[in-house]
Amino acid sequence: MKQRNMERIKLQNNHGVCHIPTTHTPTGYLLDLANLTDTKIDLIVAPGALIDLLIFNGNQDQTLAIECADDVQGKVQIVMNQPNKNFTLNMALQTNVQLEAALADFTRGKGKVIVSVELLGKDSHLEWHTAALASGKDRKFYAVNFTHKQLNTYANMTNYGVTEGESSLQFTGTGHIINGAKYSKTHQAAKIMVFDPRCFGRADPVLKIDENEVEASHAATVGKVNDEHLFYLCSRGLTKQEAKRIITLGYLNPIIQYFTDENIKNSLAQQIELGSRL
Repeated sequence: MKQRNMERIKLQNNHGVCHIPTTHTPTGYLLDLANLTDTKIDLIVAPGALIDLLIFNGNQDQTLAIECADDVQGKVQIVMNQPNKNFTLNMALQTNVQLEAALADFTRGKGKVIVSVELLGKDSHLEWHTAALASGKDRKFYAVNFTHKQLNTYANMTNYGVTEGESSLQFTGTGHIINGAKYSKTHQAAKIMVFDPRCFGRADPVLKIDENEVEASHAATVGKVNDEHLFYLCSRGLTKQEAKRIITLGYLNPIIQYFTDENIKNSLAQQIELGSRL
């Protein structure tokens, strides 16, 4: 789907349920959970919908369930801009659903984000990207889990994070291919950069494979910032804090390409820069 600015339709909540109809052209939607008092929300996406969905997290613990019918295509973009990070997302993908999803969290706060995706229909496909910054005394935890339940399903995740100060940042994820889901592929990668001695980073990818004739892989890296990179930047007249900010921007900025709206892109870039200065 071509990235462009578009008028977004604000999704209306009716007794905890929102609907996206079938569309023949890419359509932008906004779901601002901060405006909803419900702690559990269901979003039903009709068959064949072409979506560009932007979600803002709420200021209370919330669970969002997204059910995509057959042949849904498009983007799901999540911005965690509230201090309360306790958010659960459950997704169910039916036949031939093709989605790209991104979650960005660069504001201060603490909590857990739990994402569970069931690939229920054959040929369903999901690309998932997470980027997070933890600074100060933030405590952030992210779990992204895929369950492949049909033939020829595909899911791939990349998680990137930076932890600074006395903060804690953890990524975990499970790719599960159940018996009968032949020809499916599940992949995951997590990388965390640790800046300071008193901060903590951890990545725990998990694979559960109950079928043959599948593809599965995982990779995890947690390490401190390269001292040579810091030295090089400081030798060019930058302070250590300025050098750290530039490295953080370079590490986390790639997530911005998965967001459509220019205002959101600019806001995310500003959040990374502000957070890396704290």
